[in-house]
Amino acid sequence: MPPIPVTGCDHIALAVPDLEATIALFRSQFGVTVGPSKDVPEQGMRIAYAELGNVRLELMEPTTSDSLIARFLAKRPGGGLHHISLTTPDPQAAFDTATESGLIPLSPQVQRGHHGRDLFFLNPRDTNGTLIEIEDEGHDR
Repeated sequence: MPPIPVTGCDHIALAVPDLEATIALFRSQFGVTVGPSKDVPEQGMRIAYAELGNVRLELMEPTTSDSLIARFLAKRPGGGLHHISLTTPDPQAAFDTATESGLIPLSPQVQRGHHGRDLFFLNPRDTNGTLIEIEDEGHDR
């Protein structure tokens, strides 16, 4: 079985309890450029991207108490690593390869993300405890 065709890392996602405070921290303490925040109501969160050259940090704050990010923060109130996003030229082929090799996606099919790109997540039990997102490499930064 060939490996999932990964071409790079798009972002590392951090769940944070306070997006504005986290943005201020990255700007003042690390001199990092952070883009504007964006509401993602369908996922109950607000996000902003910190640009780090060849990779971005996706900073995610919950906006509803029942969102996935709120549940993550309920277990880890200080925040932390949520997932790593790897890119692929063909998310459907990557999904098929993953399932054929015994990895378990968290959804029954490839889904469209808030940014308009196709993606899926792999069960962290299959990836040494790390939630991995596989998404289409085509995007604007």
